[in-house]
Amino acid sequence: MYIPSVRALATLILGSGLILSGCSSPSITMDPSSPEGDSQTTPAAADLTTCEQVVAGYIVQMPDGEFEVCAMETSYATSTGSLATIPGTTAEFGLSGFGPDVTESSTSLNHPASGASDGTNLAVADRFNNRVLVFNSLPTSPTEPDVVIGQPDFTDITPGTGLADLNWPGAVEITPQGQLLIADTENGRILVYNSVPTSNGQPADYALDLAKLTGNTDAWPWGIWSDGESLVVTDTRKGFVLVWDSFPSNENSAPSNSSDPDGVGTPRNITSDGSNFLIGDENGSQANCWGEAPQNRNRQSHIWVNRLPIGPPDGCIWDWYQGDVSDDGMIALAAGGQDAHLWPTFPTDDASALARQTTGSAMTPMGPPPEGDQPQPPQGDNPPPPGEPGEPANPPQAQPQPTIRTVANIPGAPAHSYLGGDGGDVVITDTAIYFIEYNGNRVTGWNSIPDSLEGKTPDFSVFDPDPDVSTLLRDGYIQNPVLANADGALVASSDYDRRMYVWNEAPGENGAPADYIYLTGFPAWDNTYAEGTLIIAGRDSLAIWRDFEPGNLPDEVIRNQLGTLEISDLKGVAYDGTYLAVSEPQSDTVAVFEGIPSAGDEPLRSYSVRGPGRLDMRDGVLAIAPKEGSEVFVVDVTTTSSPQALQVRVNLPNQAKFLPFGFGIADTSFHRVQIWNSLDDAIAGAEPAQILGGEMGDRPQTTADRFYFPASLEVVAGHFYVGEFKFSNRILAFAE
Repeated sequence: MYIPSVRALATLILGSGLILSGCSSPSITMDPSSPEGDSQTTPAAADLTTCEQVVAGYIVQMPDGEFEVCAMETSYATSTGSLATIPGTTAEFGLSGFGPDVTESSTSLNHPASGASDGTNLAVADRFNNRVLVFNSLPTSPTEPDVVIGQPDFTDITPGTGLADLNWPGAVEITPQGQLLIADTENGRILVYNSVPTSNGQPADYALDLAKLTGNTDAWPWGIWSDGESLVVTDTRKGFVLVWDSFPSNENSAPSNSSDPDGVGTPRNITSDGSNFLIGDENGSQANCWGEAPQNRNRQSHIWVNRLPIGPPDGCIWDWYQGDVSDDGMIALAAGGQDAHLWPTFPTDDASALARQTTGSAMTPMGPPPEGDQPQPPQGDNPPPPGEPGEPANPPQAQPQPTIRTVANIPGAPAHSYLGGDGGDVVITDTAIYFIEYNGNRVTGWNSIPDSLEGKTPDFSVFDPDPDVSTLLRDGYIQNPVLANADGALVASSDYDRRMYVWNEAPGENGAPADYIYLTGFPAWDNTYAEGTLIIAGRDSLAIWRDFEPGNLPDEVIRNQLGTLEISDLKGVAYDGTYLAVSEPQSDTVAVFEGIPSAGDEPLRSYSVRGPGRLDMRDGVLAIAPKEGSEVFVVDVTTTSSPQALQVRVNLPNQAKFLPFGFGIADTSFHRVQIWNSLDDAIAGAEPAQILGGEMGDRPQTTADRFYFPASLEVVAGHFYVGEFKFSNRILAFAE
């Protein structure tokens, strides 16, 4: 395959090519005390090289099939020794962040999910950091918050269950009477403060425990709304909408109505003008909605007109929105988009739904690709018995993917991307309009509603001087890391970031930054390494390094067809130096080739496996994890035998892995890692020799000895690394 070697990143010409950037990490000072974001200390993206943009935290993405690599200036302690025995149950340190249960400061966000204001204070739910940040006055420039809720200080992010603790807060609300409410999602409760806290770690006055009040022991409150008289809460996992007709006065105040409305699947965020209600939904099933239908018809926002959200909705608009309402209309962000939207009036019919302005244009940059295939919440304490397939509660939907990706602030480039995602929100005050950009990992704002939204960029940013910086990327977080050992180098590819991170040696301390960051020309879902060959695979592409060393570019990018196999949705790849295997869940196929095939080569084996996902292989024995479901298969590709299901209890396991000390499964939706002394023990149905992360059915926790969606496993030097997925982005490192 011929691959051109030169390309200008700023152009929007699509093609195939590889370029190597020799740039190293620049010294860029971000001054949060500067209200104007001094251009001398915060250069626009157009003033920076590509690698400087990467370091600064801009979203930089390559067109399909193209790659670039940036050498970073790094220094870190390395992992020593060789881990040959099953590790202990508490992580020694963490990567992809600042540590297993710490962050750097009050301005180090990790997925802000919701916001609220009473006109004086601004509260922001910092979801992955298990805290709510409170500003005592409304910020209109980079500002440090004054108070933290859920933690004793601004660096601790440990989850907990007390009235002063939080575990993955999903929403925050302030009533006109001054009560502050928090949807403490993974604790299954609503925390109620009679007034906005004024000191760090202040406990709530009481908690509404939904398990106690509704009988749902697996309650998962996501959205919350109150005007101080009524209270509405969504219990997302169960699909219920809970309504208190009068404001709950104590911990024993049960909802007056609990309903499972027709057409509502997993209700999320709540938006209301006090009379009408809109509830976003990832898995809606109403046949028709108002406005223009998107590609994903399951993303719907259900609407109740002039009444509380009790019983079936009166209609819906397409897409999943969350926002706020003022006299000037409703402003909202969409879960699957990159625009801010304004309706002059609350949408209650087709005409009002269509009367919408957006900030976008045909050239709006997409930012990171939609989250797409993600694990669902655990299915409870009773998983399917071994040998019986398990169904996710709400199967993930395929999302439309962008075709052009560019860098913010290049002259002539389009406007800001308002990256909402699973937790986007809008807060309207008399002083400013705030956009809680969950996927952008930032809070941006307007000073007022403009006459036209077309091309409207933020007037300010709260946590970084530049509103186009993703502080998640700036601070070194990796979304959905999939790990590989490349002869002592640690590799972490990310489908979401469309990046690959490489450490020259296995890191051995908290927050060690990667030595190289690759911009990959497709979202790699899986990777594999053997005998000098590194391969990453995803969607319709494989990139192959035949003699991998950190910093070199792939020798070949294969697209659309591997041998005679047409590829469009690769979710697994494994190579043991002799055999290459790939998985295609859309066709329920796992294909095995002898070596890396040339055009026209037929697979040696082809297996029909329901929904196959990530793969691993050693000496011709192939392990197949499901993309969705609860069965892990193994097969010896050197024989004509068929894949055999392991007799193990797992829930949506993202990876099964051969390890130096045995065999491991990332039991993703049970938030644990199971390790056997050998594959034979797992085949025989033996109890695992070690379980990391707690017991089956436990609530997830982001501590050093617990997990939230563990999804990838690898051993390099003296540590066992575990990468988490979707609702956490840590890489935890365990030792003997």
